Amino acid sequence: MAEIRLSMTPEARTVLGDLLRLAAPAAARGAVNRARLPEDDPEMRAAWKASLADSAAGECAFLAGALSGAKGNPAVVVLPDDEAAWTMLRALSAVRLTLRETVLAGVPDEALESEDGATPASGLTAEEGHALACYDCFGLLQLALLRQLDPAA
Repeated sequence: MAEIRLSMTPEARTVLGDLLRLAAPAAARGAVNRARLPEDDPEMRAAWKASLADSAAGECAFLAGALSGAKGNPAVVVLPDDEAAWTMLRALSAVRLTLRETVLAGVPDEALESEDGATPASGLTAEEGHALACYDCFGLLQLALLRQLDPAA
C-alpha cells in the first residue's frame, strides 16, 4: 500500500483550512458548471449534475478532513493509498480553479503560472493576496502529490 506524506506548518494548515471552509462549496459548484453535461437529455443531465456535485463536495470534504487531521509539527498528512492521493489531487485542482475563476480572475495567467515562480506581490487586494498564497500553496501540494504518484512525471 502506498503512503503519501505532505508536510506543512500549523500556520499554513490553518490558512488552508480557513480557505477550504469558504471555497469548498464554490469549488463543488464550479466543477459542475465546468462540466459538459448533455443538453438533449434533461433526465441524464440532472443525474450527472447531482453526481458531479456530490463527488466534488465529497472530494473537498476529504481534503479538508485530511488537512484538519494532520498530526505533528510540521503537520504530516498521511494518505493511505493512491486512490486517496488522486482524490486529494482532484480537490486541490477544483479549489485552485475556483480561486482562478473568482478572486484571481483579474490576475494574468502568466503572473500566476510563471516558470521562475515569481508571482505579483504588489497591486493586489488583501483578499487577492490571501487567495494567491493559497493558490500557490495548493499548487505545491499538487506537484508533490504528482511526483509521488508518478516519479517520472
